[in-house]
Amino acid sequence: DCADLMQRYDLLALPVVDEEKRLLGVITIDDLVDVLQSEASEDIQRLGGAEPLDRAYLDTSVWNITRKRMGWLLLLFFTATLTGWVMDRYQVELQTVVALAIFIPMLIGTGGNAGSQTTATIIRAMAIGDVEWPDAWRVCLHEISIGLVLGLGMGVIAYGLAAVWTGDMKLAATVGLSILGIVLWATGAGSLLPLIAARMNIDPTVVSGPVMSTLVDATGLFIYFNIAGWVLGL
Repeated sequence: DCADLMQRYDLLALPVVDEEKRLLGVITIDDLVDVLQSEASEDIQRLGGAEPLDRAYLDTSVWNITRKRMGWLLLLFFTATLTGWVMDRYQVELQTVVALAIFIPMLIGTGGNAGSQTTATIIRAMAIGDVEWPDAWRVCLHEISIGLVLGLGMGVIAYGLAAVWTGDMKLAATVGLSILGIVLWATGAGSLLPLIAARMNIDPTVVSGPVMSTLVDATGLFIYFNIAGWVLGL
């Protein structure tokens, strides 16, 4: 709130008063910069899936840093097993059309990147007050529209690459449609996750980056293999 007031009215200091309008102190621009820098550092560390450090990096013990990283690493580790479960569930399809495996890194990488871009945009919009919980469905529809444009463009490119690479038009169609579906899903989920997290009093930054990528990995493969089953008749 203080930052918003100072930015809006170009103030260098902000008085602090009690209920009777008596001056208690002054918040200067220097104080505000220190707080904003600290909050920015915390957000950046959370974006990487780690708890923020309490002191300077070189002054923090190995054990303390390990403890702050281990919780999220374990959560992401177990969440990542969903990807293995999906691949095991569709191993018959992979054995039938081995070329399906060639495009897995491209598909899940694209989905993860699209989702991370979306969450970063929404988190920033939330931070400056542009987006709030009542705007959730408008935000979701807006991002899905963006995802549709991005997915169609990347899907056409992926179709061309797969067609040239494998010479199989059905497989190329599978890859192109999968890119479209995965990007649509990633942008839609990426738009709602930060808002849902904030609604549950969870820092939205923790659902971006690694968490979003891990989620899209598993669900992206599920989309890919189901489209493959439909197009290729597996």
